[in-house]
Amino acid sequence: MELQELFTYLETPKNIVLITHVRPDGDAVGSSLALQHYLSGFGHTVQSIVPDDIPSFLQWMPGAASLYNHQRNPKTCFAVLTKADCIFFLDFNALKRVEAIATDIAKLRNKTVTVMIDHHREPDFFTDYMLWDAEASSTAELIYRFIHLHGHPEKMTLEAAQCIYTGMVTDTGVFQYSNTTPAVHTIAADLMSRGVDAESIHNAVYNQFGENRLRFVGYLLSEKMVVLAEQRAAYMSISIQEAERFSLSTGDKEGIVNLPLSMKEVDIAVLFTEDKDRIKISFRSKSHVNVEGLARNFFKGGGHINAAGGSTRQNLADTIAYFEKVLPEYLTSIT
Repeated sequence: MELQELFTYLETPKNIVLITHVRPDGDAVGSSLALQHYLSGFGHTVQSIVPDDIPSFLQWMPGAASLYNHQRNPKTCFAVLTKADCIFFLDFNALKRVEAIATDIAKLRNKTVTVMIDHHREPDFFTDYMLWDAEASSTAELIYRFIHLHGHPEKMTLEAAQCIYTGMVTDTGVFQYSNTTPAVHTIAADLMSRGVDAESIHNAVYNQFGENRLRFVGYLLSEKMVVLAEQRAAYMSISIQEAERFSLSTGDKEGIVNLPLSMKEVDIAVLFTEDKDRIKISFRSKSHVNVEGLARNFFKGGGHINAAGGSTRQNLADTIAYFEKVLPEYLTSIT
């Protein structure tokens, strides 16, 4: 359905709920909070739900304290959902990406208007309305576009602009990834003209880690990094015991997967992280190398050409062994 129909629906105050994917990152949190600030300005009651904890380096964001955490307060979150007239799904394109919340949504029996705003490839078409563009740098960029399509950019508050900027910065690697288009810089310039302080946001996001995290990074690079020269790939792994040893908090692992890409002979970087019931896998790559296919075809995941994620239910050693087996096969198939 056309977005104009949605905009007409939103002309009268509604109870709106915004939901992000599990393990919400800067783009997910930034998109949700930006849209919360914007829609609240039209008299809507807007509440945001995250499936689990947000990283510590995002807790400064305007409105972060108002986020409902489903993992910590599932009953409260379900009560919020039951009152929703409209639900926005932000920065994901399949209900499996919200895990336990999907069960709550199924109980609503299609009593709500649903909207998806996302930029990941191959979406499931599960909502009434959709603003989707796989070429967009981030969902935050699409929130900016949504505001302009709605026709009220003057209603974008400084708080909303800060959240959009944060989402774009984190999903473009501070404007260094291939998804950094001319439009991204134009939007960033507009946000800065509205009062966004780029330096303070960069410091809040990237310069707030503890000593333990820096020592952990040194340990990973010196003791855990494996380079597969023939495949121009490198990987690292983090066990539960190692995470405990270095007292890692939510967010301390953010960005670590990218570090091997600083080597000129490496085009693919992978991070395996042991969790209680699965192994989480992050994939990153340079330029033309498509890791989204690797994640989708072998690890039940997906994402973008240069940044993707997946998981397995195998143990850490078996997961790594499987990766080393399928990587040459996959690279051969795409060349």
